[in-house]
Amino acid sequence: MDGREVNTNLIIAISGLVISGLGLIQVCVGFRYAKKTKKFFLLLFSCLIAYIGMDILGQLTEGNPNTVLISRLALFLESAFSSVLMLLLSGFLLESCGMERKRHPLFITSLVLWIVYMGLLIFTQFTTEIYYYDAGGNYQRGPWYPVLLIPPVLLMLVNLIGLIRYRKRLSEKQWFAFAIYLILPMIAMLLQMLFYGVYVIVLGSAMAASFMLTFNLMDQTERFYKQEAENEKLKAEILMAEVRPHFIFNSLTAIRACLDEPEKAEEALNHFTKFLRSSIDVLSETECIPVTQELNTVENYLYLAKERFGEKLTVIREIRDSDFMLPSFSIQTLVENAVQHGIRENKGGRGTL
Repeated sequence: MDGREVNTNLIIAISGLVISGLGLIQVCVGFRYAKKTKKFFLLLFSCLIAYIGMDILGQLTEGNPNTVLISRLALFLESAFSSVLMLLLSGFLLESCGMERKRHPLFITSLVLWIVYMGLLIFTQFTTEIYYYDAGGNYQRGPWYPVLLIPPVLLMLVNLIGLIRYRKRLSEKQWFAFAIYLILPMIAMLLQMLFYGVYVIVLGSAMAASFMLTFNLMDQTERFYKQEAENEKLKAEILMAEVRPHFIFNSLTAIRACLDEPEKAEEALNHFTKFLRSSIDVLSETECIPVTQELNTVENYLYLAKERFGEKLTVIREIRDSDFMLPSFSIQTLVENAVQHGIRENKGGRGTL
């Protein structure tokens, strides 16, 4: 390997190391991840940093007879850490699909392939058939080298098959994240085969992990805000469920009292329908509404309350400012409680609102 290739590979490896380091920092101090998601990405980026670090150490010590042992150890650890990446992916894929990983055939298959690969790595330390270092401290491939590639390639295929099989259990962004993590390193492997001596697989693995983190973060953020919106809608529905029965009962009572006067009954019915219409309009609102809209609802309620209780209920209006927003039904609920539980339960059932 000439000096230009060494420099290129070092630049590629350092770039991958920086990307992996930034990914690890983002997981540690960034958005609140789900516990299992955070654990996976912490392990993923930690393994990536160790993998790329060993690759850099191997590049710096290769070609020196005095550092052959360091080069051999660096290559062994580099290969071991890189294989762990696919095993981690198998477990995270199953957990993301809502399945138990420990006894699942996909994870067991991945674990067996990883053990076989580690066995081959250990075996090659005592033979020259797979790879070895010559007297000058340079890395050389042996005749059985392709055998070493079989377990990691099968590991990638097992994960790819699992992703295709369980794709319906994943969100669109989750599926895309796993697909990128599997496909990008494959492309890097093909490029490395075409341009022998240039280790693009290191950079490809780091970029794939970063893309996967980004899409998982987008998916989790989308789920978070969707859940928040659903919670707000549920709160509004609960509030309406509490308000509506009291109001409907009291309104119908007031309208019944006006049946002897058709025009009065018609006016009461108009206010009743206006209140129901405004209630339905704000039912799906998750944000605050103008105070004028809330006061219209209150006025419709008070009209019917006055029709029901007559002179026993006195209403004084003193609106100083109407240019602000507030949660829907916040004033109406207070007004209804004041009438029903304050004034009506007062001695004589009289009072001023």
